[in-house]
Amino acid sequence: MSYWIRAALTGSKWAGLDWEQKGLSNGQYELHEEVLAEARAVQRTRGLEAALELTDRRVRQRCEETGGATESSENWRPPR
Repeated sequence: MSYWIRAALTGSKWAGLDWEQKGLSNGQYELHEEVLAEARAVQRTRGLEAALELTDRRVRQRCEETGGATESSENWRPPR
């Protein structure tokens, strides 16, 4: 998960892929969006390095709490 969030924060050529192209499940996508939003806020106030550190820490924490990032193998999201 950290890989995709870092890609978005650094503007990697892979940053524009959607959740399905990245092969993310619903749980992974939710984690991605939550951590990315928090990391972007940190990036604006404290810089990229702080945002990358937060990303690694939050993803590790969430994965430990849930026993993994997926929480389900389902990879379909209903339209919002």
